[in-house]
Amino acid sequence: MTGDVGKLYAQALFELSLESESLENVCFELKQCREIFDENPQLVKLLSSPVILKTEKHEVINKIFGESGMVHDFICLVTDKNRISYFGKITDAFIEHYNQHNNITEMTVITSIPLKLDLKARLIKKLEQKSGKTVKLNEKVDPSIIGGIILRMGNSQIDNSIKGRLDAVAQQLKIQ
Repeated sequence: MTGDVGKLYAQALFELSLESESLENVCFELKQCREIFDENPQLVKLLSSPVILKTEKHEVINKIFGESGMVHDFICLVTDKNRISYFGKITDAFIEHYNQHNNITEMTVITSIPLKLDLKARLIKKLEQKSGKTVKLNEKVDPSIIGGIILRMGNSQIDNSIKGRLDAVAQQLKIQ
């Protein structure tokens, strides 16, 4: 049920922003607001509180997010409908719609040290050739993988790390 709520609100906001030709701005603003909510979980509790009046909640929203705009109005709406706790799920679903509309795929690359710019550019180019989509690459550094690379896209993962290979060998030795 919770995923459905996020998807329904995201779909409505996506269609509205597409209609009003403000898709880029709405996506950008949603991401910024998501950061604010993620960094301030008490804000979600405040806006979810049944004790606080709707007008007081709107004053808080106005002070934090400005007093106008589609995202502002959307935050007021989901607050009024007692759905502000779904804001993260709504944003995730909106970004999925945005990426699909713009033929973008998000991938995460995990390496033991940060990728050099030229290597990152070559990796993105290769992934775009393979996928036929624009690739947005999120980088994570995890020294515990020792070396190599782990690539994640959606629910798929390609583990070509030294740690992954060592774990596979260890698993084989346990079986025998």
